[in-house]
Amino acid sequence: MGTPHSLLAAHGSDSLLLVEGPSDLHAVVQLVRLVHKAEPAFVGFDCKNDDGVLDQLSLRLVQPEPTQKIVGLILDADIDGSTEKDAVQRRCEQLKNRIGADYDLPENFPEEGLIIDPRPGRRALGTLPRIGVWLMPNNKAFGMFEDLLLESLGDHEKNYTSSVVNQAKTDNVATFHPSHLSKAVVRTYMAWQEPPDLPHLSFAIRKGHFQNIETACAVFLDWLGRLFIPLTR
Repeated sequence: MGTPHSLLAAHGSDSLLLVEGPSDLHAVVQLVRLVHKAEPAFVGFDCKNDDGVLDQLSLRLVQPEPTQKIVGLILDADIDGSTEKDAVQRRCEQLKNRIGADYDLPENFPEEGLIIDPRPGRRALGTLPRIGVWLMPNNKAFGMFEDLLLESLGDHEKNYTSSVVNQAKTDNVATFHPSHLSKAVVRTYMAWQEPPDLPHLSFAIRKGHFQNIETACAVFLDWLGRLFIPLTR
């Protein structure tokens, strides 16, 4: 079971954002604070992993008296064994298996993020929440939150750090899994900043280490804003 972000619990639970882990949760919250200068209008819930996100969604769809009017999901498009070509499609199949009986999912996942209301004739209106889904990094490519953050670095910073990390992997100094390359690059870049021991992505966001973060995350932030209206309180 996951846990709600303590700083957000006071806002109530009618709007809920499910995420895969605490790092993503704190980073999203800090991103909203940075751009909108206010607290998010949703409760963040750490589900521990991608299966936890899907399980928490299913749990909320069978409650006889649901408390959530809006449920957002942030999932990485990095299922083991998936590729650039099928990562998003495999996530879509997972969603269809969970909510396809109550929601009409589009044939192609929208690049601006999914926002969908329950099928009108399936159950009485008001008994199921509006659902929003964002597949990191951009709803069309294999990856994770760190891939989105990489796009907020300047070309020099991103290329230089990536080349060093790749060389470390080639020289057998680094042992990270190839699918975690973006994590390794982002964390290496963070370690080169002052202070070099920041434990969470949210601290690096708050300190302004990701120079172009508002531009890189604009579509993601727009999805959050359209799903959780108003975005800030």
